[in-house]
Amino acid sequence: MLAAFLKLLRGARPDEIVWTADVTYWIAGQKQAGTADPAWDTEEGYLRLHEELGIFPYYYYEKFWAAQPRYGGGVEEVTGTEGHKTVRRFRTPVGDLTEESVYSPASCSVGCTKHLVESGGDLAILRYILAHRRLEPASLDDYPQRRRLWEAYDGLPCLGMPRSPLPSLCYEWAGVQNAVYLLMDHREQVVEILDLMEQQEAPIVEAVCALAPPLVHFPDNLSSANLASLYDPYLAGTHQRRIGRLHAAGVKCAVHLDGTVKGLLPKLIRAGFDAIEAITPKPAGDLEIEEIRALAGDDRVILWGGVPGVLFAPPFAWEQMKAHAERLIASWGQGPFVMGVADQVPPDGDIGFCRRIAELARSKAAR
Repeated sequence: MLAAFLKLLRGARPDEIVWTADVTYWIAGQKQAGTADPAWDTEEGYLRLHEELGIFPYYYYEKFWAAQPRYGGGVEEVTGTEGHKTVRRFRTPVGDLTEESVYSPASCSVGCTKHLVESGGDLAILRYILAHRRLEPASLDDYPQRRRLWEAYDGLPCLGMPRSPLPSLCYEWAGVQNAVYLLMDHREQVVEILDLMEQQEAPIVEAVCALAPPLVHFPDNLSSANLASLYDPYLAGTHQRRIGRLHAAGVKCAVHLDGTVKGLLPKLIRAGFDAIEAITPKPAGDLEIEEIRALAGDDRVILWGGVPGVLFAPPFAWEQMKAHAERLIASWGQGPFVMGVADQVPPDGDIGFCRRIAELARSKAAR
């Protein structure tokens, strides 16, 4: 499927349907249950699992981020865990910021219960932390070697840019609700912080352009319900500037839209993205499969996703998943698309559905 995927990136029509799935959440569930294969912890074992499941290997987070932060100026990051609760602190000469998160065994996931930045007073501390932070390239030196390994399994390893400034503020520092209030009450301070974040990305963008991978991901975890109204004034320009630099180096760009679709899909297409990834239709999202294809309206952009993760778990059965997948192929197959799970196979999902979808995709492509 790698050849077909690269064809899509070049704007050509492939001979087969590219089918991929992020199985890391499902693996986490198997580890918690004690049923995981230890081989999955190795990169090659992880790739063999994809081969067995019939899915295009792409998602991998051990070497995903293209940047790592380094702090100076007396900034110290300290993390401690007790039971299911984790506390992370930034200690600085001008004050401290604290985040609390809790692991839920029932959902095999972590939820933030207290964000680092919660008030206007916290912005000065955040500004100090960022002023004494630099982003260094990561996961780039061995990328060509890893790419050759993944090619042996008919895959391509993903590579993630730093989160764009607004999503970074929302998901890494303040939470969406706090970020919205801060923008309303302290706009100038927040905009200054967003500008500083973008400036710090420059060496990462430069290093990625020099590497020139076929594709990079913008892991912005977007949802129209959260950020559609904030996109044009606070994020569109950043996306356009990044994409322009990367396109000039021959690098294609995908963005992670894993929430509601209606408000942001047209905006992301206008920004110049080559692929919109993790698109989630009903029954989990806000639009039907056919509505998403019509809303995109652009045969240049790759629609990527379409198979909600919820369909892998009860009460859904294979008959419902099969009907959904056939509708997806019939609708999105009219243009460039990657058939993918939106956004992950859940811990209680039927992993056998991956093999059956692979067989279905092959049968449809052969007709």
